[in-house]
Amino acid sequence: MRRTRRRVAASLLSLALATAGLGAVGLGTAAPATATPTPTAIGTGPSLGNGNALTPPMGWNSWNSLGTEVTQEQVVQTIDFMTANGLVAAGYDTVTIDDGWSLWHRDGQSSDLVRNADGGLQLYDNAGNPVSGTDGTGNDPTSGHLVPRPDHFPERTVDGHTVNGIAYLAQYAHSKGMKFGLYATDTYLTCQMHPGSLGHESTDAADFVSWGVDFVKYDDCPYGPQIVGPDGHNYYTQGEGKELTRSIYARVQTFQHALDAASAAQGKPKVTLSVSAQPVHSGVPYLLAADDPARTDPVVQAAGTAPFHAPGYAPTGIWCGQVANLCRIGGDRDSELDGVLWNGQLQTALQYPGNVRPGSWNDLDMMFTGWQDVYGLWGTTDTCTCHKPFTDDESRTEASVLAMLAAPMISGADLRTAAQSQHSADGYTWSTGINDTSLAILKNKEVIAVDQDGLAKPATLVGAKPADGHAPVVLKRQLANGDTAVLLVNQDPSAGRTVATSLAELGLGGSGYQAKELWTGAASTVTGPISASLPPHGAALYRLAKQGTGGPSGVVDDGAYHSLSSGGLALSLLGSCTAPLGSITDLEPARPGDPAQQWTFTSNPDGTVRISDNCATGTHRHTVLSAGASAGDSAYLLDLSPGNPWQEWKLTQDQATGSVTVTNVATGLALDAGAGTAGTPVTTRPATGQRWTLGS
Repeated sequence: MRRTRRRVAASLLSLALATAGLGAVGLGTAAPATATPTPTAIGTGPSLGNGNALTPPMGWNSWNSLGTEVTQEQVVQTIDFMTANGLVAAGYDTVTIDDGWSLWHRDGQSSDLVRNADGGLQLYDNAGNPVSGTDGTGNDPTSGHLVPRPDHFPERTVDGHTVNGIAYLAQYAHSKGMKFGLYATDTYLTCQMHPGSLGHESTDAADFVSWGVDFVKYDDCPYGPQIVGPDGHNYYTQGEGKELTRSIYARVQTFQHALDAASAAQGKPKVTLSVSAQPVHSGVPYLLAADDPARTDPVVQAAGTAPFHAPGYAPTGIWCGQVANLCRIGGDRDSELDGVLWNGQLQTALQYPGNVRPGSWNDLDMMFTGWQDVYGLWGTTDTCTCHKPFTDDESRTEASVLAMLAAPMISGADLRTAAQSQHSADGYTWSTGINDTSLAILKNKEVIAVDQDGLAKPATLVGAKPADGHAPVVLKRQLANGDTAVLLVNQDPSAGRTVATSLAELGLGGSGYQAKELWTGAASTVTGPISASLPPHGAALYRLAKQGTGGPSGVVDDGAYHSLSSGGLALSLLGSCTAPLGSITDLEPARPGDPAQQWTFTSNPDGTVRISDNCATGTHRHTVLSAGASAGDSAYLLDLSPGNPWQEWKLTQDQATGSVTVTNVATGLALDAGAGTAGTPVTTRPATGQRWTLGS
């Protein structure tokens, strides 16, 4: 939910009238209070099951950096930047336009809708029917289609056909291997007072699908007067018409069904649905329709409904995963890290683990990693702490928390070049474009692998709840291959602290674990305590693999690709990814990001490992490192042959240096760099201490 100055002013006016005994609406008889939700009993219903968002979605949203003035040109620049700078390859594959993209009226209306002092329309009765069919100017608020703003999203010609500016962007995103998202609301107005989709679900869903929309951010923005119950309870603004008689649950479900129907009718894939309803939207229990589906939903009923709340409103973590793929569990965040720490949304997320599963994810709002102040030159013309850019340590902490919670990673940074993202004000010029360090933080493959882990089991808190918002936090998360991710967080914004835990506190048995810190790459062996000296708002994220399983430092089955180098030269597929099947490997100068120098390690049922390249082109597919039959034979790449011992390897790590020896199971020979010069074929030879360095 994104509020404007107009909305704040309307709320203050409504509050002033209510204080004077005027302007507040009091209706009906209060419903009896019921039990407060029990966290252990919530969010365990069936997921939406539309086949989408089987891992936490990743991408970019326009709001934090571009706001309501986002343009077609800016979105094209963002798509190009994300493609060229490895973000799409890293998994950030969806670009979404937030509020403000449409005109302030539908195409069936002659002018913008008229609003009252509360920001509401006062067009609907309590049953949600339009009053006299107009807003007093002859406009019918129930007619027509949403229209992209022509000044920001002009029509384009594609393949000889004229399409609107939104459809053009969807096609452009698709041409770059990306998905395209758009904003709508389950209310009569959006948060920025553009037309909402309530009452227009089928029309808007059909339009979105026809335009090529893959992802919808569905917000909840009720306007209207304060509502005071007969017992004097102030519900504040909860909306009007169907915003009061139909729960958020019911309104989201209606739109989700409309999206599925439109996709089926047009023969297109189903659309991913993200709900952004806010915790302040409690509904008004005595105004909710008797037949609202939230009243009989078994998951909602099992959780109970808090006093002065209507079922199917906040908290969304109870029910949202049944009707949507992403579920906002807290309010809008700003650029203060506390929003994602314990006193922010972290403790809320930990209350709703049942809402985290393939197809359903708790959403903690857009990321501020790499975000720069768009309101002024930070520290000079703008000193609001809510606009302070993250430090690099804070960016790593934000990404770590999201990864541990299996949360969507949606960047809100300005993902454009410095030249494209320049701002000027008060005699100063600055760029809001993301810097290289922040870009590298977003693309950390091993952190992303934790976030996207196939077990889909979110973190749990280790030890007691923190005493306050500055106390340390320790989280642990079980991963699909048996590894354990451990996060140590220093919540103190001004002082460094040592944060510690232990294998016993983590509930991990055995004699020891191989550990890798995923930001620094430092490898170690853990036999008891785990501790880190952390800067203010800093974090350390470890991946622990029990010794003898999981491979060195947890690289086996981590889903990521790694370099394997000797003497500063990288193991490479000779001839790059265009080489034919059966090509040999050699040593070549490192080329960061080259898939012919990237390798993933996958465990076999017998505990050995297969090593596969990252090539997937028209002439070369993912193939497996294979050993020759005799000492001195080159290592080469073949199609996977399960159970073939020439494709099975053992990795032994030197705990002091972190380097590994790679030994073939069939021959007992070790992967060998030979003379160690560029162009040298990589072979297998008797083990004499050959060492290879793993890179991220």
